[in-house]
Amino acid sequence: MKIVKFNLEDKNELIELDKECFGENCWNNELWSEILEDLEHNIIYLVKQSKEIIAYLMVFNWGQEKNYVKITSIGTKSSFRGQGLAHKLIQTMIEDMKKEGMRDFRGETRVTNYPMQKVFSDFNFRCVETFKEYYDNPTEDALRYHLNI
Repeated sequence: MKIVKFNLEDKNELIELDKECFGENCWNNELWSEILEDLEHNIIYLVKQSKEIIAYLMVFNWGQEKNYVKITSIGTKSSFRGQGLAHKLIQTMIEDMKKEGMRDFRGETRVTNYPMQKVFSDFNFRCVETFKEYYDNPTEDALRYHLNI
């Protein structure tokens, strides 16, 4: 198992993993096109076992423009959940972004996504805000988290 950065040849497999992880809430083709057109700011980390993508983390690095990194998506194949892959991805991302001078990290999750809330807590992210009815399918509130290092 190794963590690597996204390469365009991984596109189709990554999109399929997104569909597996999020079902009807996965990102549509138009959004994927926008993301993949800006790989300078959209940074994608992959966990690969052999050549198979088993987990991913996507962040948007605002750099000096807003001076923070936003976690935009994270997913793990169902058969690999519970193995700490989200933790490994976030740790790798934080280490990489710190090298670029980034110290502010943000993300949201559904109020019912207890595994992600635990991951945020394990990295000392603070829950700073609740957004009412932020998500669709089903309509659900979001919790916003921040970490300053």
